[in-house]
Amino acid sequence: RSWYEQYSWLEYSVALDAMFCFACRQSGHTETAFTHDGFRNWKKASVSPKTHDTAAPHKYHMESWAEFKLRKEKGSKAKAVEENRRYMQAVVESLGFTACQTTAQRAHREDEQSTNRGNFLELLHLLGNFDSVVKKKLSDGPGNAKYVHHDIQNEVVDIMANMIRKQISEEVKAAEHFALQVDECKGISKKEQISIVVRYLNNDSIHEEFLHFTPAEDLDVDSLLEKIKHTLSKCNIDKNACIGQCYDGAAVMSECNQGVQEKFRKEVPQAVHVHCYAHRLNLVLVDCVRNVQTAAEFFATIQMVYNFFSRSVVHNLFIQKQKELEPTKKPAELKKLSDTRWACQYAACWAIQKTLPAICATLTDVINQSSAHRATEARALNTLIDQSFTVNLTMMESLLRLTNTMSDHLQSPDMQLASAIDLVHLVISALRDKRNEETWEDIWSSANDLCGLAGIDIEQNQQDSQIGERRPLTTPDDYRNHCFYPVIDNLVNELNRHFSPDSCNILKGASALNPKHESFLDKQCVLPMALHYGICEDNLAAELHQVRRLLERKKQGGTCFELATMLRPYRDAFIDLYKLVCIGVTLLVSSTACERSFSCLRRLKNYLRNSSGDCRTSNLALLSINSTRTKGLNVDDVIDSFAANHNRWTVLKQKSAIQNSV
Repeated sequence: RSWYEQYSWLEYSVALDAMFCFACRQSGHTETAFTHDGFRNWKKASVSPKTHDTAAPHKYHMESWAEFKLRKEKGSKAKAVEENRRYMQAVVESLGFTACQTTAQRAHREDEQSTNRGNFLELLHLLGNFDSVVKKKLSDGPGNAKYVHHDIQNEVVDIMANMIRKQISEEVKAAEHFALQVDECKGISKKEQISIVVRYLNNDSIHEEFLHFTPAEDLDVDSLLEKIKHTLSKCNIDKNACIGQCYDGAAVMSECNQGVQEKFRKEVPQAVHVHCYAHRLNLVLVDCVRNVQTAAEFFATIQMVYNFFSRSVVHNLFIQKQKELEPTKKPAELKKLSDTRWACQYAACWAIQKTLPAICATLTDVINQSSAHRATEARALNTLIDQSFTVNLTMMESLLRLTNTMSDHLQSPDMQLASAIDLVHLVISALRDKRNEETWEDIWSSANDLCGLAGIDIEQNQQDSQIGERRPLTTPDDYRNHCFYPVIDNLVNELNRHFSPDSCNILKGASALNPKHESFLDKQCVLPMALHYGICEDNLAAELHQVRRLLERKKQGGTCFELATMLRPYRDAFIDLYKLVCIGVTLLVSSTACERSFSCLRRLKNYLRNSSGDCRTSNLALLSINSTRTKGLNVDDVIDSFAANHNRWTVLKQKSAIQNSV
């Protein structure tokens, strides 16, 4: 038995009662004693194996055998790595898919007895039906190598999210400037979440990229400012490259003395604060409604109509009436009013105007039903929907259509500050142009036509009695003087009041960089902005003169963004002006990108999905919002990063390293 320990090549045949050399026999060595016939001269058994072990041919064959074993071992390892990486690819792709679709990844019960183990595990098993490697790993693989534990999910999701943040960080660094927008929202978990978004110019296109949701334990100025700076630092974005900041009108964010914007500007002086234009417009509409009594009563009636028609019995009857009156059109739904949703007033007015005949027909049917409570409410609403209501409806729909168009433009990521300023002036001019007799006559005529379609008596308001101290509106002149003109005047005044801060000289420079603006390239308008961003006046004057000649030769106009694209090939010749134009394009108009991230947050966390941690929620939101980047991630890079975090898990290391060593 000791010979087996002494000679690793030794093997014994029971049938032939002979010893053989495995290495020489496999290599086809010509010696017959230890290869073909076997060695059975037991008298020399203590000497011959030693002689064979030291022979040169035997040593050569032993070396070949060792190399063969090494290749086989490493080939087997390479195959194992290939299978593990193939399986891990399915894990990464499944997590990326569920993240992009904002679907729940985990289930309440994920054991083998559960009929629904969650989208992630069910998707993996579905892939296993088409991939034998995935199926084998899920069914036969060791429990510590399935990579399906929620900690593994969180780690992989975090790796993918950080890879996207790294892409954004590199693009911001290449852009040299960025603008910051921040907003906060309370989710289903009753926790305040801060959304942080950066805007920058990259490859001749504007990017507004969500970075992170940060939970805010405290909502004081210092805490919020520290959260913002920490997030930028974590994403490797230099705060000193910030040229603008945009928040809503909350005092803690926008207050001019002790707000976040002022404290941030003390650390980054060039970061101009812009109060979100979309929030301003919403304040205009809300304040206009509050300041004109007839408008306030009209919108109160609209909300009452919405509440009544939201009940299932009434709603079903309302849909049925629409189908009967207009069988070729799709039934419309009434809209709820909200002080925080932009332009919802217009949507509510439009919906009621389109469905007023069906509304009146539904109220008539409900009045004749047996339910006394419902019939009483319907009778009260039917009384409120009179000629006065119809006139206000037609008037508000006509006026708010202008502000709705403005609201839609302000929410576009491509909207630039210069264009937004011009848009405000255009809307104000359009509202002023509507303040005339001809426009009022068109509104009055349309309102009477709508009364006819809905079966509303246009004479029912012709009363001489007063209601309290307020004289009722009875004639077209009454409506024009006490309703139409006051609403337009309030809209214009509120627009001027809420958008007046942009008269500051720094932001005027953004308009002067717009080729369509009357002050385009006017040095006196551009100079304050140039000085604010550290540009020498002499250099600016020389470049303005030269760029005018270039534009005359190229005969190009367009927007500020198109000007930046045109100047890009000449950026070395117009260093300062190109920098200013890029800043003008980058300056924020609104914080709507934060609002869009809150919509994603509501899809991720609802009353059935409220247990995920803050880090996981933020990473999933990033992957979902940046779905194009998520789908473009290199899965091998994700797996390499995951393996690098676990040095003991060599089963995931790159195949190429093994092949090179072989």
